[in-house]
Amino acid sequence: MLRLHTVLSAPSPSGLRLLPLLFALGAAACTAEEKEDSGSTDGGDGTADGADGADGSDGADGADGTDGTDGADGTDGADGTDGTDGADGSDGSDGGPVDPIAIAGAWVDDWGGAHEVSDTLWSSGGSTFEISVYDNEEGYALAQNGAENPWSPGLYSRFDWAWIEGELRYCQSAYDAPSEADALAVPRADAADLAGGCSGFSWTTLRAPFSLTGTWDDAWGDQHEIDAFSWWAGSSGFAIAEVNEADHWLVAQNDASNTYFPGLWSRIDWAPADDGGVWICQTAFNAASREDAAATPAADPRDPATTGCGGFSWTAARRALPINGSWDDSWGGSHDISAWHWMSGSSVFDVLEADPAAGWLVARNGDENPWSPGLYSRFDWTWDAEGQLWYCQTAYAAESAEAARDTPPADPTDPSTGGCSSFSWTALTERL
Repeated sequence: MLRLHTVLSAPSPSGLRLLPLLFALGAAACTAEEKEDSGSTDGGDGTADGADGADGSDGADGADGTDGTDGADGTDGADGTDGTDGADGSDGSDGGPVDPIAIAGAWVDDWGGAHEVSDTLWSSGGSTFEISVYDNEEGYALAQNGAENPWSPGLYSRFDWAWIEGELRYCQSAYDAPSEADALAVPRADAADLAGGCSGFSWTTLRAPFSLTGTWDDAWGDQHEIDAFSWWAGSSGFAIAEVNEADHWLVAQNDASNTYFPGLWSRIDWAPADDGGVWICQTAFNAASREDAAATPAADPRDPATTGCGGFSWTAARRALPINGSWDDSWGGSHDISAWHWMSGSSVFDVLEADPAAGWLVARNGDENPWSPGLYSRFDWTWDAEGQLWYCQTAYAAESAEAARDTPPADPTDPSTGGCSSFSWTALTERL
């Protein structure tokens, strides 16, 4: 099994340069300790006779520096490069496959940050780290900080990771090392001390986002903020401990500030809804332990609109719209918008479907509306170059939801002067 992986740079006048893989993320860093140059371990003085089988080219004896990379390109059909103890075949030069980095993928951390990790790059927020070496068995990576990073651009980082108590944790053990060799020489973070083993700070937990991540509006008027670590519904919070994505349930501990059953445990089940939203049931809300909450029988999803959640209906929820909120328009009107309703003055429009990416929704006009009650409307919205939000009620008296949906969209080219039939669009300003 290959452990140490390296990436080859583009060809240079002297051949290919073997770059050690480096990796990084934002957090606290350990103080680099002086160590002997490990770049020549195994590679001796950087020459291991270059290419051997078939006497390949000696390649100017390779790079003699930090990696002890033998012959740089002294490609040996059978032996590959000798280099830094374990560069042996890790770039595939011995014909073997390269193991991908073990923690590749999208992650969120317990500080709210987002991370994308691949074999060659770790990005987090506005920072990037170009990975040159990673070791899956030892659980570390080395990377050069991006030239545009706000902190220590162009320097080197070391990231250690470990699976501890079923969770992926990482520590940015070095963040401003002068060289890759200096970053490698930094002692590994102490995984036995999660609270202080990362240069006196705690390790950072990484979790994969799950399908409910985001902001949701429920049919009762409450908003839910969900990520891999927490679920907030109004003023009640729940610290997520376990997610079963396949079976659509999770277990969470009730926040200590909750009005009801603080500190106890909840189980929440969900099921897909026909309108693209979800049905939610808090199957357990006062379990004594995580295990008791997980053992609670699942809610019955067969008829969520009427029953199945402890004898009650499930709660319907939809993803919040990008125009959610309270707004004032340029004509003195007021608007309150959610994934369920668009309310304007005394008129209510019940949202039936929406396409946030395309910027439109279809709604049924309320039965008590002064204009076209019981018929159907389409609303389009757009932001101009200055960030001003505009909307157009493209249809207001369609005979069906389908007819409203099929109404041609308003023209967003110049919303301040036209494009909404023969009128300008209406500007919306968020109400503070």
